[in-house]
Amino acid sequence: MAGGAAVLLLALIPLFAVAVPPLHDYPFHLARADILASLPGSAFLRAHYEQGSFLLPNVGMDVVMAPLARYLPILVAGRVFLGLVLAVMLSGTVALHFALHRRLSAWPLLAGFFLYNWIFLYGFLNYLLGIGLMLWAVAGWVLLRERHVAWRLAWGGAMAVVLLFCHLVAVGLFAIVVAGMELQRAFRTRRTDPMAAVRGLAVSALPFVFVLAVFAAVSPAAGEARQAMAYHGGLGWKPLVAYRSLLTTIGWLDVVTLVPVLAVVVFAAWRRRLRVAFPMALPLGLLVATFVAMPFYIFGAEQADTRLPIAILLVAIASTRIVGIGRRESWLVGLGALVLLAVRSAAITAAWISADARLATMTNAFRLVPDGATLYAATAAPYPSIDYGDAAGLALWQPPLKHAVSLTSLGHAVFVPATWSDPFQQPMRVVAAVAPIKRFQGANPFKTPTATDLNAMVAGIGALRSPLPSNGAGIPPPDYLLLLYPERFQGDLPAGSRTVARGSDFVLLRLP
Repeated sequence: MAGGAAVLLLALIPLFAVAVPPLHDYPFHLARADILASLPGSAFLRAHYEQGSFLLPNVGMDVVMAPLARYLPILVAGRVFLGLVLAVMLSGTVALHFALHRRLSAWPLLAGFFLYNWIFLYGFLNYLLGIGLMLWAVAGWVLLRERHVAWRLAWGGAMAVVLLFCHLVAVGLFAIVVAGMELQRAFRTRRTDPMAAVRGLAVSALPFVFVLAVFAAVSPAAGEARQAMAYHGGLGWKPLVAYRSLLTTIGWLDVVTLVPVLAVVVFAAWRRRLRVAFPMALPLGLLVATFVAMPFYIFGAEQADTRLPIAILLVAIASTRIVGIGRRESWLVGLGALVLLAVRSAAITAAWISADARLATMTNAFRLVPDGATLYAATAAPYPSIDYGDAAGLALWQPPLKHAVSLTSLGHAVFVPATWSDPFQQPMRVVAAVAPIKRFQGANPFKTPTATDLNAMVAGIGALRSPLPSNGAGIPPPDYLLLLYPERFQGDLPAGSRTVARGSDFVLLRLP
């Protein structure tokens, strides 16, 4: 429909106004896609990386980016993938709404206000792709509910496998929604035909039993399930992320664009014009209960509970409809919504253009790092967090620079050990020769707010120089260090280091 196309077009504008969208995890996702695409033709990359298993529940972006990176420049391919994620989230909401209510409506386009949410800004792209596809999976399940059981088994099994490759939580949410719908159905039929109710529940569980059995048998990531689960924050954590994860990092914009939307929804509920599709009553309750019970750390990943509110919101939008509104009212509300979406898109675009200029200063400096070098990363500021408590904490998101160092390796023979390459989570790992360097750096910048912290890091780097491949003359290649937020650094830079480039957000050093 035209409305859906307009909403999607407005959502895509920020993506294609910048070279590098300022998403927290995006740089290392982009770098990994580039490395995997370039690995066969680069001796330097093969000396540092090798392709791992793709039988992982976190490879949606890698699978999609593999063909895109062959035909498009990596920066363009990345933005095409981001556009695909937004399109799948929006269309999945529309598809599930249609399946539940059997009519096309502008109501599910309300999802357009929440496409740029904090989970997207975190760069949890495999998860969000999985959520969009989960909505499509539930839509198909609903549409096939009255068909022969083989159709549901085939659809459920196929989609469970696809979702598994996107993100394990996406499979879990699909299972929870299906379980809620089938439990409701079984409860209604238990008295008239109890055996049919039992059979229905058993059949509905089969796709998920199958996919989890396959996962446990063949995926290297199955070992991560043994890791301890843990909660984060106090009693205020869940309410905080329940609303903040749905917002952007631009406070005034959320007030201007979301408060009117919330007012319309509250008014419609007060006037009893909102209806929830009956099959989704229990699934929505189970999703909320899952959010409350979900730990912060699970299966080797963090932010597990933080991710759920956007999925619950999209399912809720798809599950509801508005009644008793006339054509004139519909046009006025729709036009107002498009105006608010246009304001939202323009403000996000302006903020991203500003962030892109700051990132460009940094990426221009990265070109000064010679081929063959190793570039480490440190930060004098805390890591950006969704539970920031002041303006300084929010500023770390505008843009988030935690993983910007990974952009160095795009088309450049530089080893960046901070680029994530966990064989349990990504289909790429470092080779044994440079594994000590990877273990030393880890997956994040070192926290070095003082000269003592930074000097200790530099000393550790010096101890690791000998295992590096030489440049052919018997001399180990040079080491470089990117220090983020130097204005927060306390003390002098390491003795013997040379400043290669400096910007408002960083200083690039050649180490002695």
